[in-house]
Amino acid sequence: MSQGNLNGKKVLVVEDEYLQARTIADALMEHGADVIGPFPTVEKALQYCGRDVIDAAILDVKVGDVTSFTVAESLCRDGIPFIFLTGYDREMIPPRFKLVPHYLKPFVGRDAPTALALAIAQLRSELPPRRPTKRPDS
Repeated sequence: MSQGNLNGKKVLVVEDEYLQARTIADALMEHGADVIGPFPTVEKALQYCGRDVIDAAILDVKVGDVTSFTVAESLCRDGIPFIFLTGYDREMIPPRFKLVPHYLKPFVGRDAPTALALAIAQLRSELPPRRPTKRPDS
């Protein structure tokens, strides 16, 4: 996958600032992604987490009065790549997410596809190679 090429990828967007959310969603769609959301609440976003529902995610760290860390934990459990957006210092992000790429706001939404594609590629390079599965007829 080339940088920014998200053809057919289902991408969850969690962002409570409407203009930022719209800009990110538009940029992702321009690069072929199917956008799930954008969702302005963690509760709504959690309903769409899962390997069978999404391929990657972009999370605003602070969504309303709560953080998106419960969503991040779900994504980590399922091995789904994601990036954080934040207007806060890196220290606000718990150490357990220290390897997750983060970008400071104001984030240029047009950069979202490349940032997310890089996160996907990075996660793939850290995973052990998949073994070919035997076909039942062989």
